[in-house]
Amino acid sequence: MTELVWTTYVPRRVYRTARRLEAACENAEGKPSPIGEAEWRMTSWPTQSGRDLWAEVWRFLMGEYCRQVDENVRVVIVDDPGFDRVISVSPRQLH
Repeated sequence: MTELVWTTYVPRRVYRTARRLEAACENAEGKPSPIGEAEWRMTSWPTQSGRDLWAEVWRFLMGEYCRQVDENVRVVIVDDPGFDRVISVSPRQLH
């Protein structure tokens, strides 16, 4: 097994929303990009809280799609309602 590259901590609501968005895009006839859809929603959602959610979904999806196949990345889903940001850290940053 390769060395851990980074750990991404993601709020459960962001994780669930990202996975639902991916599934909806896969089932859509035109097959839009989940990242493009999240980015569009981030700029056009009517409330600040909606834009914040979609900004975090976009960040999470970008991290998922931009990593290399051989990278060892761990995703930790955080259930704390006060935790509202996607955070990625490398093992070196923790020391």
